Amino acid sequence: MGGIGKTQICLRFIEEMSDHFSHVFWIDASSISTITQGIKGVCNLPEAQACALDGSLESALLWIGALR
Repeated sequence: MGGIGKTQICLRFIEEMSDHFSHVFWIDASSISTITQGIKGVCNLPEAQACALDGSLESALLWIGALR
């Protein structure tokens, strides 16, 4: 489904709704492996590191879920 404007739709949504979100994460969803890797990568963000995440998928998801 390349070239039909999916990224542009996402960018427009973020632009128009940015006041409703504290964070936006871009995760490569081309496979389960890249999704897992991308979510674990959130643990490397300075804000997440300040919360002493252990680098696991579970800790990243819990941290993301607690964001306001």
